[in-house]
Amino acid sequence: MKATPITLLFLFLISGSLSLTAQETRFFVPREIQQAYEAGTRSRDGKPGPKYWHNTVDYTIEVEVFPAEKKLAGSETAVYYNNSPDALDRLVVRLYHDAFRKANPRAFRVRPDDITEGVEITRLAINGEEYSLEPRQGVSRNATNMTIRLKERLEPGAKLTMEIDWAQFIPETTVRTGAYDSTAFFIAYWYPQIAVYDDIFGWDDLAYDFSTEFYNNLGNFDVKITAPKNFTVLSTGVLQNAEAVLPDEAFQRYRQAKTAAETIAVISPEELENGYENRSGTWHYTAEKVSDFAFCLSDHYCWDAAAQEVDGRNVLISTYYPVEMAESCQEVTANQQKMMKHFSEDVPGIPYPYPEFTTFIADGGGGMEYPMMANNGGPGLGVTVHEMFHTYFPMYVRVNEKRFAWMDEGWADYNTTVITNRYFRGKEGFDFEGSSQLTGVLGTISDLPLITSTQFLDFSNYGYASYPLPAFIYAMLHHSLGEETFLKCYREYIRRWAYKSPTPYDFFYTFENVSGQDLTWLWDPWFFSFGTVDMSIASFKKGKLTASKKGARPVPLFVKVEYEDGTVEEMDAKASVWQKGATYEMDIPNPKAVKSISVNAGLPDEEPLDNFYPPLSQRYADFSVPEDVTGSYQFNEFPVTAEVSRKDGLLFMEVPAAGFQFYLVPESQTEFVSLDGTINIQFQAEEGKTSGLSVKTPDMQLTANKQ
Repeated sequence: MKATPITLLFLFLISGSLSLTAQETRFFVPREIQQAYEAGTRSRDGKPGPKYWHNTVDYTIEVEVFPAEKKLAGSETAVYYNNSPDALDRLVVRLYHDAFRKANPRAFRVRPDDITEGVEITRLAINGEEYSLEPRQGVSRNATNMTIRLKERLEPGAKLTMEIDWAQFIPETTVRTGAYDSTAFFIAYWYPQIAVYDDIFGWDDLAYDFSTEFYNNLGNFDVKITAPKNFTVLSTGVLQNAEAVLPDEAFQRYRQAKTAAETIAVISPEELENGYENRSGTWHYTAEKVSDFAFCLSDHYCWDAAAQEVDGRNVLISTYYPVEMAESCQEVTANQQKMMKHFSEDVPGIPYPYPEFTTFIADGGGGMEYPMMANNGGPGLGVTVHEMFHTYFPMYVRVNEKRFAWMDEGWADYNTTVITNRYFRGKEGFDFEGSSQLTGVLGTISDLPLITSTQFLDFSNYGYASYPLPAFIYAMLHHSLGEETFLKCYREYIRRWAYKSPTPYDFFYTFENVSGQDLTWLWDPWFFSFGTVDMSIASFKKGKLTASKKGARPVPLFVKVEYEDGTVEEMDAKASVWQKGATYEMDIPNPKAVKSISVNAGLPDEEPLDNFYPPLSQRYADFSVPEDVTGSYQFNEFPVTAEVSRKDGLLFMEVPAAGFQFYLVPESQTEFVSLDGTINIQFQAEEGKTSGLSVKTPDMQLTANKQ
């Protein structure tokens, strides 16, 4: 067709129109994300764009650990591949141990003895050319980053080789890594690591101060770790010299464990008591296509292992724990097998992608994830499930935890609930467990829109925004889409972004693209707007219950009807019903026999007392509650205090240190239950006076004395 002036004008107008319609108008898209769409690295259907890229690194490292000195020293060669379209004039290297360097910022207090000069670098070379470490010579250190001004730019498609020798102390302040006792160590964030340069933010030069977590390049690792011969080393990757390092009997058990359905004691308590020693002190591990590398070692840790079949291959699962915890850790390996099976086959239903997984257990502390490893503060089921799930996010799907912590911690929290309830407890249906943790922050000034970059959160809202809030939203998404559609979206999201780094918008658009639904009703109020949740019973007349949505944020509608004969009926409606209006009507069977109705008793709510028929205050009229139940109660199991007071005519309990607060509904004069029915409280009396209380939850029982 001949391009006449009129034709060209028409095409120009059409192209402008298409460009405008492609812009997102439903919610805010920051400039960095818009530029990625324009560059073709991301697509508005949630798929990686045709020009998506990420840079990679190959690490070859030799490191020696000196347990008595609590020190390590190593030599590293890192080959960095610039797959970006940009010529790079600098290299940013992370020195995470500099978080312990004098005068550097820290979010947590550390032991004074752990404050040092940080990472001691003795040699640095790029492409064989030595770089001076003296001031103003092109290498600078700021917080936990070292910036190297390259003498020659690294062109697109080119690579460079960094060689570095360094040493650092192993801290006794255990923030995800460190010395857990005099001869037990978990070593993470220990090697000079080339930072991420990506299509959204360029160089990731956000400093590490112990608060937000991590964002790493995809890489391959070849690592040799040397320690005293009586120390056993387990790590990310696959052991390459097992026969050379393990004694004959331990080696045979190790080989057996690789295909064993039942737990094998590779190193038993009895062997440790008899002075166990390895053949060699140098352990050689390799790992392919992982985002980080960690290892652990001890001279008094037991090693259990077994295999789990995943997608036609055996995955070696190991548990490494102190000999004194042998009894409490007996079931951890078998539990890991079971959870890996259900992660791989059910939820999310993506085969575990790596050849091994190891859980290191130290008494105390929390849990922290690494590629193919976890550092857990105990053998509990919840932390074990949570940390293993992190294999999928942020390891397999490499989300940027520094800016979008909810993209991995929220999924880990939600999947922990699903796997634990469905496959360990046999509980059916959807579960919004943990939503009570939202109450303290939801609707406050700290309740920032979830799209807010994690780096701008603090101790008032980081945990809330990273864990229970996104887990609650994922539960709503699951409930609204239904099992089949949700899992179809979820699995496709993981497949699309395996080994890659999605943004929140890639998540939003993938779920819309795969489900074929416009999910603005969920994204906008929960991720982009301020607001709260406030449901109420507007009326119950002529067999019809009318519920009202008074808050800006939608939630599902869960209705529990108790009849005079003691029977209970439960009904629900999806959160998406609120697209049609602020009220929703539901037929209640056999209305004349209704004793009570509750709406969303287990969900967060700004004003929960108007969610009950008849009003809860009427239930107190049936009992003579002792006046002296109010006051402070000191728990015996934990150094925290509970406060019981009267609020809105009801008893109200707060545990400030844990962020819990809830109304108490009477079952008798001394027995109460939380609104969601998950916490039971019983007050005890001595000589006619309230002396203490007991608390029972699905996971624990506690006692407290009245102060």
